[in-house]
Amino acid sequence: MSRLQYQGALIVVKNIILTGFMGTGKSSVGKEISIIRNIGFIDTDDEIQKQYGPINDIFARHGEQYFRECENEVVLNLAQFSGIVIATGGGLVLNPKNVEALRKSGILFCLTAPPNEIFKRLTAKEETKNRPLLNTPDPLTTITEMLKSRRNIYDTFIQIDTVEKTPEDIAKEIDHYVSEM
Repeated sequence: MSRLQYQGALIVVKNIILTGFMGTGKSSVGKEISIIRNIGFIDTDDEIQKQYGPINDIFARHGEQYFRECENEVVLNLAQFSGIVIATGGGLVLNPKNVEALRKSGILFCLTAPPNEIFKRLTAKEETKNRPLLNTPDPLTTITEMLKSRRNIYDTFIQIDTVEKTPEDIAKEIDHYVSEM
């Protein structure tokens, strides 16, 4: 944790961590928070790609389990930082060790949206149409089922609804929440 001295008081600067299902805006919102608070931003998926190569290739060559192991290594490293915004992959919180490390290093927010909104967002952009976990005959059903299976984990974090809000609005909401803590 970063420590700042302010008029004799010791202030611990925690990370702001964004989780939630793919397509809920974690990366976009994380970038906005980093601008508002003038702090660094790291996306775990970007870090994985820097260290291990394209995510689609990781899934194709090694499978989801190997990808989750890569995620874990990245998270354990990022949890050592302080005073940054971290956007996680949607399934990263499936590993209790990841959740434990993130909880110790910061404040966790779960960005939410209903399945049909997530589907609409993911299929609207060329770069998100081919996500490995959505290469199924019925992606909307897959999204719905995956959200159900993750609900009990996602519900343990501070919930932020993203429907009909801009990334800037969501970032301001989170910034306000953090400032009030």
